[in-house]
Amino acid sequence: MDSKKFQPMLRQCFLSPPAPDVVMSFEGKELNLENEVALPHGSVIELRCAEVGLFKFVGQPTIRCGNGQWNAPPPLCQPTSIQKNFSLDAAPTITYNVVSGDAGITSSGQVVILPNSIIHFDCLWQRQDGNPTWTWTATHRQYPSAWAISAEERGWKYRLSIYYAKDTDDGIFTCTTPKGHSNEVHVRVRNIQCPAIDSLDRNRVMAVEGNKMHSQARFACMEGFNLIGPEEITCTASGSWSETPPYCEVIQCPHLNTEDTHLRVESHNRSYGSRVMFSCPTGYRLVGSPVIICLKNQTWSDTPPYCEAIECEPPLAPNNGRVLDTGRYLTGDFLQFTCNAGFVLVGESITVCNDQGEWTFPPPICKPACEFPGEPAHGHVVPTKFHYDIGEMVTVECLHGFRVLGAPRLRCTSTGHWSSPLAHCRPFINQS
Repeated sequence: MDSKKFQPMLRQCFLSPPAPDVVMSFEGKELNLENEVALPHGSVIELRCAEVGLFKFVGQPTIRCGNGQWNAPPPLCQPTSIQKNFSLDAAPTITYNVVSGDAGITSSGQVVILPNSIIHFDCLWQRQDGNPTWTWTATHRQYPSAWAISAEERGWKYRLSIYYAKDTDDGIFTCTTPKGHSNEVHVRVRNIQCPAIDSLDRNRVMAVEGNKMHSQARFACMEGFNLIGPEEITCTASGSWSETPPYCEVIQCPHLNTEDTHLRVESHNRSYGSRVMFSCPTGYRLVGSPVIICLKNQTWSDTPPYCEAIECEPPLAPNNGRVLDTGRYLTGDFLQFTCNAGFVLVGESITVCNDQGEWTFPPPICKPACEFPGEPAHGHVVPTKFHYDIGEMVTVECLHGFRVLGAPRLRCTSTGHWSSPLAHCRPFINQS
């Protein structure tokens, strides 16, 4: 048996969208929930009001997930005096004004003050309804509190001032109205600094104001890269950057879909600015752009082309003739023309489909003509040719000792036939 104890899997907790004006943060980042989400055991959620001091925070500033249960119910942010028309039954609104130095709000609603800052906290209450009271938990000194001095503020701002803040001023500062309603702010004096941003990404350019509270860092990428993440982040009062620093990702276009087996691709580089060139083998023409470029938006400048077999137009048979072909008219295919009987072929009898999709020779012409009539035995025909034009004459001549039997002259008629049958040569008969 294994001596190790069985460790049960601890259940996760479900987190619902918060009540209005409640801000939730997880691992230093604000959550913008629209639906319920599940978080693992041990998760800690920080909570505060959207405007610290404008609401009275009721509940725990942090809640922890323990085996499927949160250790406290979600908090509420109740409207205060300035939102309730200075009702006597409302908690007072607290605002702050930084005279010198700096201050900010943490994820859990604390007011963080930079050391040596001067800050005024104003408890908003109508002076005619009595004087509020400021109390505090800090024990190292007293804090002056009185109605504001200026005429436009002295009737509704009961002020507590912290001069040249020190870490001993940490504590809870509470304003209580004459009716006993109170609101409070949690003060921490810290020289907040965010961690240094690494500069390992050589393709990222950044301008960082510093790493103190409210310092900003701005980012951009070198040509050919996309910025993944925010262009600007801020050092928060919690000591963390408002968002994770971005990184630069090389711009790449999608893989090219080139299923055409005839298409030749000269480059397969998909990075920004890359040019991909296409060509086709002999006998095919490129349909589309011969070059496409990968653009900055990670798309190609055009769709890939394709190769189309080069074809010649179907041939027309000459009048009084015909075409001998294979039924295909691709590059390299050839045709042969012949003429009907009584006609002679003028032009080229064979033509080839070239790589421009054109026939090397135009179709020939079949014109009427007479063929060579042949030669009689013991004689010959003058003139001797393969073909004779319409109207042309030939003469039959016999060898010595023979005479012509039949018409000695023949004429090629318009129908491509001879005017008379071919004459014969007969020997002379000796009558002595």
